[in-house]
Amino acid sequence: MTYELPVAKGPVRDVANQGGYLIGFAVLSLVALARVLFRRRLSLHGTITQTLFIGRVSTGPSLLLMIPIGVFIAVSVGELAGRIGAGGYSGAVVAFIIVGQAAALVCALMMAGVAGSAICTDLGSRKIREEIDAMEVMGIDVVERLVAPRLVAAVVVSLALCSMVTFGGVMACYLYHIYVQHLPAGTFMSTFSQYGRMSDFVMALVKAAVFGLTSTLVATFKGLHTKGGPRGVADAVNEAVVIAFALVFIVNAALSALYTVIVPAVGSY
Repeated sequence: MTYELPVAKGPVRDVANQGGYLIGFAVLSLVALARVLFRRRLSLHGTITQTLFIGRVSTGPSLLLMIPIGVFIAVSVGELAGRIGAGGYSGAVVAFIIVGQAAALVCALMMAGVAGSAICTDLGSRKIREEIDAMEVMGIDVVERLVAPRLVAAVVVSLALCSMVTFGGVMACYLYHIYVQHLPAGTFMSTFSQYGRMSDFVMALVKAAVFGLTSTLVATFKGLHTKGGPRGVADAVNEAVVIAFALVFIVNAALSALYTVIVPAVGSY
């Protein structure tokens, strides 16, 4: 398999080529991942190395981003709830926003912007140094050797990040509720447990895994199809981040709509 895209004549054809080849590459990568998992040929060393690498570059920024978001939500919700005399329901709003939406989106932003750019840079650098071509000449399946471990690592790190940022965001709102608003902890925990459901957290984990998988597929695709030297690597990274952001928000809207259909709202049953 040669990782070269045909030269497009015009922006419309270029978008069509990029989209078509990305879909084909995604299907090929997922089939290769299923094959290596079924045959137990997944590189354990490569998977662990990529998991540690992605986790190292994503954990700190994720927590640093989630804590201010949690505080901002707590301040906004606390001020509004205080004006209408519903300060005790801040836990319910936190359960809906942090657990249901914000935690998975923060993971998506980190996987697309931080981990995705690092993966694309790594593979793009190998491409312009002709390491990918050398692996193909030696008969090594590039997708199985380089893409599959990164897909598994991205899913594992996404699940761990979602759990950590959910805890960090809820804790930030909880501390603000107690020490800034001077409201009883029992009201926060009562409404949080009443309106926060395990299904919301499970859906957040599913979203995080899908977001991580999507971002990694885009990053590996752009990295393996890099051309034009160091400048081409930079262009590929920029394109990968933009495409991943767009796909993540589209997928998030689809999964959120599907979840509201499958799982009824609190109080409707």
